[in-house]
Amino acid sequence: MRCGVAGSAVLLAVAAAACDGSIPTPSNDLTTGQAFIDLNAQLVQFREDNALLQQQIDSLRNVTAYQDTIVRQLAAAAGISMRPPAVPFP
Repeated sequence: MRCGVAGSAVLLAVAAAACDGSIPTPSNDLTTGQAFIDLNAQLVQFREDNALLQQQIDSLRNVTAYQDTIVRQLAAAAGISMRPPAVPFP
């Protein structure tokens, strides 16, 4: 009989420990919700920064292509041969 009482006590302790984390508290919900809001805000900021960097890259490619065209025209006018342009990266 003693083993049964000890086994019941252990079972009760394990059940109590398992239930301890299963009842959500409002503060945990608020903390988790705030973390998701903060994560979303950071993700939006990251996307905006990425779009800005992509615009700057595109602008620099256009400037480089324009300058390359001018240099090639000047070289052709001066009779200087130049190697063909490299394949641009996408």
